[in-house]
Amino acid sequence: MASQDNYDREIARLLQEQNREHQALRIAQERHGGDNPMPGEPPVPTIITQFGDWAVTPFGVECLTHAYQIQWDSLTDNRVDDHFWLSNLAKKDWVNLYDFAEAIRHGRKIHRFLQGLSTNNTVEK
Repeated sequence: MASQDNYDREIARLLQEQNREHQALRIAQERHGGDNPMPGEPPVPTIITQFGDWAVTPFGVECLTHAYQIQWDSLTDNRVDDHFWLSNLAKKDWVNLYDFAEAIRHGRKIHRFLQGLSTNNTVEK
């Protein structure tokens, strides 16, 4: 059974993650016109799941705080692996690589499932 210290640590971590995600969403809303968007201004993307500044959306994976998007077909392309994405994004000083890697990992699973490419029940080699 988990100890009280482990419980307290996880509660604090979850609260910190929730605060980071709220901050990123607030920035995304401001980037998309805030409460008074201009006519024709695109809305904040629909978020399927979020990892800090990164979100898995119906489009693919998008950064909420900077203009950076990866379309779903690039995520599901077997020729483009994690090394490609991580090596390119590691060069950007604003990227939290852990959050980005988690968004890519989850985005790939979600979009493979949505496109009928995988049930996620197959062990990958």
